[in-house]
Amino acid sequence: MGTHLQLPNGNFAYTRREPVGVVGGIGAWNYPYQMASWKTSPAIACGNTIVFKPSPLTPLTAVMLAEVYSQVGLPDGVFNVIQGQGQTGSLLSSHPEVDKMTFTGSVSTGQKIMTACAKGIKHITLELGGKSPLILFADCDLDNAVKGAMMANFMTQGQVCSNGTRVFVHKSILEPFLAKLVERTKKMKIGDPFAEDTMVGATISKEQAEKVLRYVDIAKKEGARVLFGGERVTLSDPKFSGGHYLSPCILTQCHDDMTVVKEEVFGSVMSVLTFSDEDEVIRRANDSVFGLAGGVFTNDLARAHRVVAQMEAGSIYINNYNVYPVGVPFGGYKMSGLGRENARESIDHYTQVKSVYVETNDVDCPY
Repeated sequence: MGTHLQLPNGNFAYTRREPVGVVGGIGAWNYPYQMASWKTSPAIACGNTIVFKPSPLTPLTAVMLAEVYSQVGLPDGVFNVIQGQGQTGSLLSSHPEVDKMTFTGSVSTGQKIMTACAKGIKHITLELGGKSPLILFADCDLDNAVKGAMMANFMTQGQVCSNGTRVFVHKSILEPFLAKLVERTKKMKIGDPFAEDTMVGATISKEQAEKVLRYVDIAKKEGARVLFGGERVTLSDPKFSGGHYLSPCILTQCHDDMTVVKEEVFGSVMSVLTFSDEDEVIRRANDSVFGLAGGVFTNDLARAHRVVAQMEAGSIYINNYNVYPVGVPFGGYKMSGLGRENARESIDHYTQVKSVYVETNDVDCPY
C-alpha cells in the first residue's frame, strides 16, 4: 500500500505503511461479533496485535472469534480477549504499551478514551452515536420508502447507531406514508428470536428498555402523538418472562426541538416530521451534533446526489437504509466519531507511514 514518487535527476522517494503496534479495541453490545471482526481483521492484516474488550453484556462472541482465529493458525498472542467493566476499558486505553485505540459506543465513553489517548499521543478511531435523518421526498416510491423507514428504525429492536430515527416526510405524502407504515408495523411479530418468523426480539436489558420507554413518555409530554406501539409486551410463553420486549413505536406531530428528536434513544422509536422544500429539510437534517448516517428516498437521482452532497454525515443511503457492504467505509462526521472502519480506508488507521528518499547521485553539499 506504499507509494512511489519519481524525482528530478533520477532520484525517487517511496513510502512504506507499517504496523502501529499494539491495538486496543473496545466493542459495544448491539453487534458484538461484527464489531470484533471489523476491528480485528484490518488490525491483524496490517501486522498489528490486538487486545479486544467486548461489552460485559455480550462477552462470548469475541471469545468464539478468538477460537476461530486459533483454529485457522493465527499465532498465540496476536488476538487477545479481555473481559471487564468500564474500568478495564480505562486501563486498556491508558496502558503505555498500547499504541492505538479503536472504540465503538457512546459519545461520553468515547470522550474519555480520547482523553486517555491524548495523554499518550496514541492513534485513535471512534464510532460513536447518531441521530440520523431519513428524507422522503414526494416523488419517492412510497412502498420502498416505508420499508426503508422500517429498516432505518426497527432493525435489531432499534439498537443500531446509524438508525435514521428522524424521518422527514414531505407533507404531501404524509397520510399515505403513515397508513402504509402502521399497516406493516402491526404485522411485525414479537417473540422468540430463534423463530424464523420473529421480527422483534428482546431489548438488551431492563435498563435499556426503561430508557426507551422514558423517551416515549417524554415525547408525549412534549406534544408528540404515539401513532403505534411504544409499550411493553408480555409473551405468552413463560420461558420468555425474563426478556424485555417492546413494540416498535411510531411518533407523529414531532418537532425539531423535542428531546426524542435531538437525543439518541437506541430503541425502536421513529420520530416522523414533515417538510415542505429541499433547502428547508437539508438545513434541518444537518441541525444535529451527530453526523453518522443519513438517507434519501427519491426517484430523481439528480436531486438525490445534490442532497447527499450537502448532508453532514459519513454514511449516506439513496433509496435504501442500513446496508453495510464490507467494501464500503463506515464512520461519522462531527460527534459521531473519527476515522473509518472497513474498506481500504481502514488500512490508513491501522498503519503508520514511513517516507524514504533515495539519492542516486553524488551528494550536493556546499560545505
